[in-house]
Amino acid sequence: MRVLVVGAGAIGMLFAGLISMNGGDVVILTRRKNAEEVIRRDGVFIDDGERTLRARPECSTDPNIARDAELCLMCVKSYDTESVSRSLSGFLHEGSFVVTVQNGLNNVETLTSIFGPHRVIAGYTTHASTVTAINRVFHAHSGETVLGRHPQTSTEQEKIEAISRYLTRHGIKTSTEPNVFPRIVAKLIVNSVINPLTAVLKVRNGELSMLPSIRELIGELIEEGVQAGRELGVQLSVEEVGQLVYDVIRETGSNRSSMLQDVENGRLTEIEFINGAIAKILYGSGKQAPANMFLARLVRALEERALGAGR
Repeated sequence: MRVLVVGAGAIGMLFAGLISMNGGDVVILTRRKNAEEVIRRDGVFIDDGERTLRARPECSTDPNIARDAELCLMCVKSYDTESVSRSLSGFLHEGSFVVTVQNGLNNVETLTSIFGPHRVIAGYTTHASTVTAINRVFHAHSGETVLGRHPQTSTEQEKIEAISRYLTRHGIKTSTEPNVFPRIVAKLIVNSVINPLTAVLKVRNGELSMLPSIRELIGELIEEGVQAGRELGVQLSVEEVGQLVYDVIRETGSNRSSMLQDVENGRLTEIEFINGAIAKILYGSGKQAPANMFLARLVRALEERALGAGR
């Protein structure tokens, strides 16, 4: 199976590297010419704190490489999903499938509107990875990847399971569920806590559990997220999501969240697709989302400062 990984970020390089090291046929598509040159010359390096592994995936900035891909792993930021997908729609053939394990909401809806519900596979991953150089990532936590059906997709379960088996054989342990949407919502809530707090406080994930003064805020974020989930038809309990949040904080303690990395590097964040999405759901149903709006405003201010808004 020819695999196209779209995006040379933390998860894109990690997944492409793992597939390549385990004998898979994989190519990274990136918009950055310098990343293409370095990865083609030197490969991708994956550090896990104990050893450094080197992989040699292909890499290109030319979308024509998508023409013979049977599987596309969408690993770009949520705000790029639509533009990147539209640019690829004329290259990916009709028999290919598109998998998203991206953060935030609405990626599945965007992909199905472009590629069709029968070609899109929803999922999530709890792997924690940080970009430390243009072709190097630190793999802070080896998590799980789960694929499945979604209310907006109609991909055959047999195909989902076949792709899951392929990824598992090639270094990315993957399982399937009949309906993965509740898990996506649960991960959204986890991200709504960890990502903005680490970005604002400029700390690694694990340090959040060492700051008693933010526990009440964490609780409010969880409650709002659970309420938003109910508006989407997903029934989660505050207790189980709270346990999940603190489990992820502990398990990914050494990781620098993607939002923290974005803020540190002066890039746009996915705040609108995480906390902004939760707030939009609740406000749309006549409810309030003060905790999510508070953090969304703080992160937007960090973006404005980094990007020079108003100067």
